[in-house]
Amino acid sequence: MLSLLFYQIIITLICLWSGFLFYKFFPKKNESRPIVYYLVSGLILLTTLTQIIALFFPINIYTRLGVLGLFILLSILRRKNTKFFIPKIKVSASLILFFIVWTIILLINAGPTMMDDTESYHIQSIKWIQEYGSVPGLVNLHERFGFNSSWFSSVALFNFSSKTTGGFTVMNSVLSLWLCYWFIGKFNQFQKENNVQAAFAILSTFIVSLVIWPLIRGNAATTNYDFITTSIVLILFIEVFFSEKISPTIEWMIWPVYLLTVRLINFPLLLLSLFAFTLFIKQKQARQLLIPVFYCFLLFVPFLIRNIIIGGYPFYPATYFDLTNVDWKPDPEITKRLLLYIKYFNRVSTTYLDIEQTKALGSAWIPAWFQHLFLFDKILVLAGISGILFTGVKLLIQKKNYSKSIIMSLMIAWLICWFIVSPDPRFVYGVLLFGTFLLAFYFISFVKYPISIKFSLKALIILMVIGLSYYLVSKPLKQKEYRNWISSAKLPQPPVQEVVIDEIIFRIPVSINNNWNARCYGTQLPCIYKIDPRLKMRGKKISNGFHLEK
Repeated sequence: MLSLLFYQIIITLICLWSGFLFYKFFPKKNESRPIVYYLVSGLILLTTLTQIIALFFPINIYTRLGVLGLFILLSILRRKNTKFFIPKIKVSASLILFFIVWTIILLINAGPTMMDDTESYHIQSIKWIQEYGSVPGLVNLHERFGFNSSWFSSVALFNFSSKTTGGFTVMNSVLSLWLCYWFIGKFNQFQKENNVQAAFAILSTFIVSLVIWPLIRGNAATTNYDFITTSIVLILFIEVFFSEKISPTIEWMIWPVYLLTVRLINFPLLLLSLFAFTLFIKQKQARQLLIPVFYCFLLFVPFLIRNIIIGGYPFYPATYFDLTNVDWKPDPEITKRLLLYIKYFNRVSTTYLDIEQTKALGSAWIPAWFQHLFLFDKILVLAGISGILFTGVKLLIQKKNYSKSIIMSLMIAWLICWFIVSPDPRFVYGVLLFGTFLLAFYFISFVKYPISIKFSLKALIILMVIGLSYYLVSKPLKQKEYRNWISSAKLPQPPVQEVVIDEIIFRIPVSINNNWNARCYGTQLPCIYKIDPRLKMRGKKISNGFHLEK
């Protein structure tokens, strides 16, 4: 835990530093931003650099030193008018709550990983970036190794230990920490403004995020790349929802493009970028578009190139816009089966129905989908959609506040796309939490006595402190795997069978820890799950890549 505390502070400071440099390129007089904006934009700047570098070089200690040197140089060149600020710290129940939640995040982060995908292909994908950068035809080792996410580049940059679970999951824990900081900061802001309605709504959403395991808590034990979308969407839309005037910002343009590089299913958010672009033009600020548009290209183009390098297609596993004729494309039948699996697995998990059974349901899959959701997902889906629809109808009737209407239209469009393409709630947790916030925001408005709301806020804070304190103490007492006070748990190392192909040793892991399947974890590269007899090396070195013999 103590080592992770140090890493979390270092990562946060580096991202804050990066954020200051980021906004040096987008100067605007008298514009104040929340600290979390500097953190997120700083992370995006680091990710942009890492994605470009990973096309040519591995992300290792030399890369980190190079980025550090570049930041020092930029800081010297852009030192003029640099303003430093230190947040005001006042001892309060909110501050106590923050440190309790922070300790819980550290406790979970220091424990075992908690996700199949993290153990089977996330960690391996990160190791490939760290050791080789971008390897042609990586998809031919396993179809999921072709999944490219800019989040893996961020994790690779900040992975300080490849032998422990926390070395890979610390970046996710930092994200959980930032979101908690924003929740509590926003709650205090609303209280200071005497906006008890918004304060109740934000505190309610914070409680939901803590109670639902895959969010703040569970995220800290994975390298999952859905929570970054959840956090950015929630922060951005609540900040915009309470903005006094409609004015496009660079975050509206750049953050959606970044989230597209995290996961392609976030494509509906590009509507916000388009909306911002239109507003900049209408408000005669076309010159201010040049740098943001160029930056969006810097984000997206390397992502597409790396998709082609490791997966053979620019939008793998989709095969659209296939303009390249590379020799490492995956087997079309395997890709087709993967797309089929993704489509129907996200409708009904194979825990309940196999793919063919789900496919046979036809248009009747919706009741089965809802029936087999986790209870917390059912509640969140109902609350989130209800809040968005209620707010949308309310704005439609009032015909006021153009910006809020645009946001609600975007949310509804996103939900429609999500439901058609891949209706797993974790892909739209940010939207659903925003809807939950809106539901609480308008529900509490029916309470006629503000004093009772203020009392309930104080009571909720006290109950959270007591409940989370009990959780913090009881978890390590009941579960030995969370007693990692100095460093995090060791990454499991499964036994492997070694197979030689073209003088390169491939490692096939066996199932351990009562897992239902074999998982590579941090096994030495290359690690695969089965041998395709067509698999061949493209050269004498691993960095030359892999292809399937025709």
